[in-house]
Amino acid sequence: MNIPTKKLKDGFEMPVYGLGTWQMGGKMSHDPDNDDATDIKAIQSAIDLGVRHIDTAEVYADGYAEILVGKAIQDYDRSNLFLVSKVYSNHMTYDALIQACKDSLIRMKTDYLDLYLLHRYPETTLKEAMRALDTLKEEGLIKNIGISNFNVERMKEAQANSKYKIVANQVHLNLKYRESEQKGVLKYCQEQDVMLIAWRPTQKGFLLEKIPPILQATCEKYGKTPAQIAINWLISQKSVVTLAKTSNVRHLKENVGAVDWIMEKEDIEMLRNEFPNQESISDSVPLD
Repeated sequence: MNIPTKKLKDGFEMPVYGLGTWQMGGKMSHDPDNDDATDIKAIQSAIDLGVRHIDTAEVYADGYAEILVGKAIQDYDRSNLFLVSKVYSNHMTYDALIQACKDSLIRMKTDYLDLYLLHRYPETTLKEAMRALDTLKEEGLIKNIGISNFNVERMKEAQANSKYKIVANQVHLNLKYRESEQKGVLKYCQEQDVMLIAWRPTQKGFLLEKIPPILQATCEKYGKTPAQIAINWLISQKSVVTLAKTSNVRHLKENVGAVDWIMEKEDIEMLRNEFPNQESISDSVPLD
């Protein structure tokens, strides 16, 4: 299947759905008992189904998730892939960030990243981190600059310290967790022509349990599953794309079935306003 893309006015373009790799290879450290073959197969299965956007980070399994991505993509045409990684807040001095990116490239066995994100707000100065990102872009090691888990004021500060457009902010947003919506990040991204990459679209499966009547009714209207409605609710909105981690091919096929149609605006707003038990702060990584 050909995953649709969204494009900004400056030409930046990315798929509306991607595969996340959090907990592949371990959590914050490498799990020596991890089933590497299953994770590699999951990444390859996603690519075979048309998923080109693969998201990872140096902090995932202490870099081992990047290694798994590198192993998984070796038999694929790199130019057809959209690879994203993130540098953690403890590597954001100028020299450390440059080296962190080069280390990620080595682990992933690629010459460049399509998008490189500051994973959190820096422990050092943001100005220094943005200068390093500018250098990486100028040297061709990264194609585009982004941020993750930044609030609006941090986004403005980041852009003020970069010579290049910040094309994306990766944040927690789904039917249940609305912090980035309620704090204005979604609106700001839409107004400023920045892509919002929403992670955990189904909230680790939580949204698929005890389906509320409003979600069930929407499923029946569109003939789709709860997971497909949750994903499509995001990508049917302006400037929003999403990514989800799954090693289950059946779940992956289900998720991919969410991307080739558009939800009606009245249903988007109904779910936005009436979905029950919404939370205004992320349960995992609140906005910086």
